Amino acid sequence: MANIEQLMKSFVKTLLNPSNKINKEKRLFCAIIIQAIEDASYKGLDKRHLKYKHEAIEWLTTMSEDFCYITEIAGYNPEYIKDKIKNLMFIGYYQFTQEQYDVLFYTGNNKRIVVKLNNDKS
Repeated sequence: MANIEQLMKSFVKTLLNPSNKINKEKRLFCAIIIQAIEDASYKGLDKRHLKYKHEAIEWLTTMSEDFCYITEIAGYNPEYIKDKIKNLMFIGYYQFTQEQYDVLFYTGNNKRIVVKLNNDKS
């Protein structure tokens, strides 16, 4: 958990730095990354937030064009961020509980909804 705390502290430091050297655009893109990290670590059972969790994990780990752009504008290496998030997934920090799976992937009539999750640990 220390890795995520260090990463978050780095983002928050960038966001809260009153220095004129940190432009507003960089702060905005750091906020986007912080929100994705917070969404990915959601522990509750609200279906809407679980969808955000799923989307955030996918976004943080797939090296999409927008992920690369946003992390670079924020001043971070996209590979570094992706690797940190994947390491945290590997140790179980970003996982869906059985209850979360049930809320997200099962309908009320016991029919399973198939949704592809990106749980690649490479």
